Amino acid sequence: MRSAAIDARLACVVCHEPFVLVDGPTLSCARCGRDVSRLADGRWDFRLRSDDSLTYTRRYAPAGVAAALDAPLQTERPSQPPRNGFAEAIPVHLTAAQVSYLPAGRPGQVALDLGCGHGMQRGLLEQLGYDCYAIDYEGSAADDLVDAHALPLRNASIDLVMSIAVLEHLADPLRAASEVLRVLVPGGAFIGTVAFLEPFHDNSFFHFTHLGVSWALRTSGFEVEMIAPIPGWDVVRAQIEMELASGSRASRTLAKVAAAPFVWALRGYGAAGRTLARARERYARPLLSARHAGAFFFVARRPVAEPAASLHDLPVNVPRAASG
Repeated sequence: MRSAAIDARLACVVCHEPFVLVDGPTLSCARCGRDVSRLADGRWDFRLRSDDSLTYTRRYAPAGVAAALDAPLQTERPSQPPRNGFAEAIPVHLTAAQVSYLPAGRPGQVALDLGCGHGMQRGLLEQLGYDCYAIDYEGSAADDLVDAHALPLRNASIDLVMSIAVLEHLADPLRAASEVLRVLVPGGAFIGTVAFLEPFHDNSFFHFTHLGVSWALRTSGFEVEMIAPIPGWDVVRAQIEMELASGSRASRTLAKVAAAPFVWALRGYGAAGRTLARARERYARPLLSARHAGAFFFVARRPVAEPAASLHDLPVNVPRAASG
């Protein structure tokens, strides 16, 4: 169930006007007249309709490319000092080092679990002190059904956005990044992971290099603190394990055993390359692991002071059809 703090942050996906009431079978936006239906299980269905069309603009500039090339790439290591006191079991698909970058929440603050999947991050975010608003396009773990390209939230209303292995599955991840920037409070953190050399899965649209992550975040208006290859999750392990594992513990164990010889061979080859290469700086450990990474972890935030001019325009929403 959504808390009152979350209900107060809900807004029209088209014009971002707050809803006055969140009770009853239908929400209606007083500004643009868009209706939102309540599902039989009590959740809201904020997803865009098949005849909707939202328009937004972005700018391209060579300076954006230069900034992306200066990606803050590093090996994954814990935040020093840790930004929270979490000491419980780490959810699947996260590492202790990644969790250390999540800022501790305060009463009344809301964290958005963008693309929540099976809801494995909810307990973590709630134990950190946040009201958790878990959303996804489908699935029973989501508090509401939402299209990540059009978030049903007020401007500058969310304190933390977490997105684990989501952006690669979106048809327009740049639009989604702009939406995350819009709903974050100034200084709010955007923390997540994206696929790189994993196999095609679950309708992947885009897999990101570290430069792609840097470009998508920076040109959307974010300050990027770090991008790191996820340790132990390289291309060989990702390809073999994701192809063999069916979700059961036995299949995951079998996949790890099958992948192990190839993973060791890849690491040995990389170690030999770093030792023998004349231009050893080309084989710096972060760069080598980035070349073979299955996925990347990133930490970014909305600037406290917005730049006077940036490489992006905030979305301008234009409904093509008013369906109701």
